[in-house]
Amino acid sequence: MKTGINKLLVTILIAFGIGLPLSAVAGEFSVTPEMNPQLMYLLPNSPTFEDTIPVFREKYNKKHPELPLYEYKVVASKDISQPFIRAASKINDKIYSSAVLERGSEKIKSLQITLLPSQNRHEDEQNFLLAKQYITALISQFEPTLSTAQAKIQLEKLLQTAEKHSAFSHKMGAVRYIIVNSSENIMTFAIEPIKLSLSDASTNQN
Repeated sequence: MKTGINKLLVTILIAFGIGLPLSAVAGEFSVTPEMNPQLMYLLPNSPTFEDTIPVFREKYNKKHPELPLYEYKVVASKDISQPFIRAASKINDKIYSSAVLERGSEKIKSLQITLLPSQNRHEDEQNFLLAKQYITALISQFEPTLSTAQAKIQLEKLLQTAEKHSAFSHKMGAVRYIIVNSSENIMTFAIEPIKLSLSDASTNQN
């Protein structure tokens, strides 16, 4: 099981080796160029959410008991110089949630849902629907002002754009959404915090 999770996280990190610039204005989609700069959560002083994974899980599972997130297992790494650690939680055989955590505080830097392909089209369709339910729940968890219906609409807009691009990011308030579609038909959705500039803060208040 641990070997499988390690391989999965390597695949996710490869997929996230693509540049993901932020939208200049909230509400606009930012299409990602095919390049390989540093991952955002590797940058110096990259932001974190306030919660650790255990605290987040407790809040999430209380709000979404029908879509539980199980315990995240920390993936061992020999490189202790990295400013982050990784953890993963299995939803089913083809859907995983993974997290990048700040080393020391273990606060969340990036929270991801990854959908893997199967050998069965019907199973793929069912897993895609389930993955969308989890992603919708995550969106509403990080943006509590959105209703479930509004979160679904937000996700559908993101997925429509994702059909045309291998990777892109979209900024909304202090949160960044990312979708990466790899050549292995693996889809990863991520939510990450961003640092608001003074202009961003002013825009959000208007």
